[in-house]
Amino acid sequence: MLAIWGLTMKGLLIGLLLGFGGTLSAQPSDKSTSQPVAAPTVATFKDFPPYITETEPDDGILSVIVKESFARAGINPSYTLVPWRRSQRAVMIGEMQASFSWAYSTDRDRDFHLSAPIFSISNQLLTTYENVETWQQLGDPKIVGSKPILCVPVGWKIATEIKDMIDRGQLQRMSPGHPRYCMELFRAQRTNVVYMPRMTAVHYLNEMQEATETTASRPWPDLYGIEVPSGIANTQHVLFTRDEAGLALKDSFNQGFEDLVSSGRYREILQSYLNGYPETERLAIYQEQIKAGILPAE
Repeated sequence: MLAIWGLTMKGLLIGLLLGFGGTLSAQPSDKSTSQPVAAPTVATFKDFPPYITETEPDDGILSVIVKESFARAGINPSYTLVPWRRSQRAVMIGEMQASFSWAYSTDRDRDFHLSAPIFSISNQLLTTYENVETWQQLGDPKIVGSKPILCVPVGWKIATEIKDMIDRGQLQRMSPGHPRYCMELFRAQRTNVVYMPRMTAVHYLNEMQEATETTASRPWPDLYGIEVPSGIANTQHVLFTRDEAGLALKDSFNQGFEDLVSSGRYREILQSYLNGYPETERLAIYQEQIKAGILPAE
């Protein structure tokens, strides 16, 4: 397996999705008049499978997207592994020029120059109930029978509507310490609803399928997605310093990313990471990128 950084570090999956607020503010500028740094230092942390992780080829799909976008812009960054909080602070005070990948927030939009969205990651209700089409139906015993068991990793935020259903006793909640444990329970049929990004869920199911070689292994459970009105959807971005040099670097990166998409290479990268996924899962992930405006509609 090729690696961009040649180091091995592990951490918690939830770090990327947490809202680490900053305090630095500046007025936005529409266009840079400076030249971008030719060899910037770019920070990340490989603890967000399957998006940024040493367990995937080339350190995950977001690593490939960012690396190839910089390359198409003629930029040759030096990549370094830095824990999330520290890397955000380093970019804020100018010790490093960029960091990826971060969910959009108004604080980050204020404190940094943000790249164009490079990927969309949405938390969804994923269930084995084929006949459930709306989140409200999970609370209807005529449709689901006994009370559904929802698995959400400890510390993860959940949609308001789902929290209300838990408070009313319509859903039973389990909260293990890692998303992989939710998928193990899901595959063992000890829970029938999980709340996490679809690609994350499929990643862990794939890992479990590959690790189990006996003919008696459980089949891959079908995943039926249910959208929630206040569900947490995150477009992912590269953070750049909030100065003229950072704006120039962001503009160059965005040009490289635009070329990555328009040339069809973005679709090739996505397809390569979705090989082995069920057709329904591949289509759902493609549609999420189209809905976010990252990929054009076919």
